[in-house]
Amino acid sequence: MQKKRKKKKSNENVIIAILVAMIVIVTSMTVVTLVKNKKESNNREQTLPFANSSSESSVQSESSRGDENSSEDNFPAVESTSERISVENKVTSSEETEKTTEPERSESGRIIVDIDSVEWNLIVVNMEREIPQGYDPETKEVLDSGYELDARVTPYYEEMYRAGKKDGVTLTPFSGHRSYERQRINYNNLTETYMSRYGIGRKEAAEKAAKVILPPGTSEHNIGIAMDICNTYDSFANSAEYAWLMENAHKYGFILRYPKEKEDVTGIVYEPWHWRFVGVEYAEKIKNSGLCLEEYLDSVGINY
Repeated sequence: MQKKRKKKKSNENVIIAILVAMIVIVTSMTVVTLVKNKKESNNREQTLPFANSSSESSVQSESSRGDENSSEDNFPAVESTSERISVENKVTSSEETEKTTEPERSESGRIIVDIDSVEWNLIVVNMEREIPQGYDPETKEVLDSGYELDARVTPYYEEMYRAGKKDGVTLTPFSGHRSYERQRINYNNLTETYMSRYGIGRKEAAEKAAKVILPPGTSEHNIGIAMDICNTYDSFANSAEYAWLMENAHKYGFILRYPKEKEDVTGIVYEPWHWRFVGVEYAEKIKNSGLCLEEYLDSVGINY
């Protein structure tokens, strides 16, 4: 019995020894693994010596960019430089648009036509719009008639005149280009005539005169692109010359500038004798459209 107890105790000691040995082994392996991992971690940090400083630099850069963007414009710190420039350009563009949309005006309050921004053959002048003082186109006499047109228009009128002759009509030049000064004299003389004839004030007389002779700078004759043909009587509308012009003038770049029933648009009464050069391409389109010059240019969005 005593031998059995001794044998059992011996067996227990063996088991305990085995367990202790296993614990020691496991502990040793764990320690080795931890040491190895720490060593590998240190090695990785050594191969990337600027990793941490780069990260810090990135954060610092974002912080600095935020400070730079903290201006009176109140742009958010996260907004990129390109986005800010885009916004600033839009603001500038908007401001410039507002400035350029306000036209220059003369002392009379009329819009001064910006000659450089308009096709020369599409300039529109009237009681609301005038050419700048000093605008003086190069002119050339038409058919030894004593009347001149813009030198670029004269060849077209002469070609039209010869074509009319072949068809038995004579498109006699009656009044072409007038200088700004000549227009001023004519207009002032008529104003004073009305003041004397009707016993009215200058303002009323000037308004009355403007229905017959436009103020200087507001007449197409000042630009040199219009010709009064044959005479200035309403009866010209019943002539063979007028009928020929209505049928053929567009082929040579001319249109009836002040047609019937367009007075509210043009501001000028029907003038069958007043023919205006716009160029062959536009003359044909305007004739086919049935519109007056202002209406056509508005319809196609052309600046005048």
